[in-house]
Amino acid sequence: MRKIALFAHDAGGAEILLELLKASLQVGEFRIFSLVDSPCYTLIKTKKLKHFWHKITPEKNDIEAKLALFKPSIVLYGTGWQNHFEYYFLDYTKAHNIPSVAFLDHWTNYRERFGYPEKNWENNLPPFIAAHDQTSFDKAKTLGLPNIIAIKNYALAAQHKEAQSVLANIPENDTLLFLSEPTAKVATRSFGDAYGWGFTEKEVFTDILTFKKKFGCKNILIRLHPSDTHEVYQAIDPSATFSHSTLLEDIAHAKVVIGIDTVALYTAYLLGKYVLSYIPSNTRECCVPLPKENQLKRLEHFKILQLKTIKENPENFGMDFALFLEKQL
Repeated sequence: MRKIALFAHDAGGAEILLELLKASLQVGEFRIFSLVDSPCYTLIKTKKLKHFWHKITPEKNDIEAKLALFKPSIVLYGTGWQNHFEYYFLDYTKAHNIPSVAFLDHWTNYRERFGYPEKNWENNLPPFIAAHDQTSFDKAKTLGLPNIIAIKNYALAAQHKEAQSVLANIPENDTLLFLSEPTAKVATRSFGDAYGWGFTEKEVFTDILTFKKKFGCKNILIRLHPSDTHEVYQAIDPSATFSHSTLLEDIAHAKVVIGIDTVALYTAYLLGKYVLSYIPSNTRECCVPLPKENQLKRLEHFKILQLKTIKENPENFGMDFALFLEKQL
């Protein structure tokens, strides 16, 4: 029987790999390796997959010893750019001549996930790099990353299935959903200046209020980012209303969804909503793959009908993991 080892640390890669596991139980014996103190472990518990989990520490010797006990046929791992524990898994596969696949998530810092621009960063490249949608695939190709493959995004498929159930039971109403982001905090951390990008969430929210009529919505509902606070928006509009529902419930209720460039905008776009990324600055671009018509820097001349809605099913991307295994093992 094939033995399939998974490793992830960050939430993005963990979502993709854990849903792949759930959809592919018939293809082999799975084992999930992760640190206790990681977003991945939190998701393992949430998805009730703890019986597949094997605890590791950040030490290379510990990781190699536990992989040796499992004796994997292939190793799949998520990619991060803030830490690189996955390199220990890659080193093990190279030393034992085992295939490995690095899974990309989001649409940014692709080369940096493998150590670029450090000297000899190419040594951190695995035999295969899996993209998660067509935009991801094209971006990785454009950057010159080798051996890009398209494997079905089971996390997206699971989210879409759940979303359809939610949307079927919650009616859309006359609401503009604002997905907040703590831009000032991030800019201060990155540049030492809250206005490092030339704007903050305050300007974004103020402009939304100023041009509210253009959205054709009676109500504005704010969905706070986990690192954001009510006070920022209440200081601008004391009557501001905040969400206490799930993301999918909020999207279902909304007629229009606006934000800066949170991934949740893309979720709303995939569900057929009118979606707008608003970044009032020429020094920052939207990193979410929305149509150009849905990416604005000014609202003065905005018309709701200029927004594009999705025309194709993103679930059609990629081959089944079972088929990939048949070809490689």
